[in-house]
Amino acid sequence: MNHKINVENIDHVGIVVPNIEQAIRHYEKNFNIERGEIKISKKQKVKISLLEFKNIKLELIEPLDQESPINGFLSKNPLGGLHHLGLEVNNIDKTYDIAQNLELNPIGKPLEGYHGKLLFFLHPKKMMNTLIEIISKH
Repeated sequence: MNHKINVENIDHVGIVVPNIEQAIRHYEKNFNIERGEIKISKKQKVKISLLEFKNIKLELIEPLDQESPINGFLSKNPLGGLHHLGLEVNNIDKTYDIAQNLELNPIGKPLEGYHGKLLFFLHPKKMMNTLIEIISKH
């Protein structure tokens, strides 16, 4: 059995913002990017928009309401900021098992994200204070 997580790609960088529309305008004004639509995930209680660069995506995230899990981050960082790295894998279930065996403290079991792909997070205390999202390639 492989005892390491096999990462295919860095899929995206997650950035929490207090106002997604303002953040999109800022990036459009200053960078040559392709703007994605704003999607609402009621399950995750966030608004999300992907901004595409040639080699990576920025995932802008705004909390929908006070109950959003992102609110804690935004209360500590009122201007927003880097929230997580999204790493793409081929086999989410096998990766989850490996992460458990490596004692990386996966946060919850794989579940479907706003994009229809399965994902889970690795606890930042086990990842040098960096939240890592593991996301299925398919």
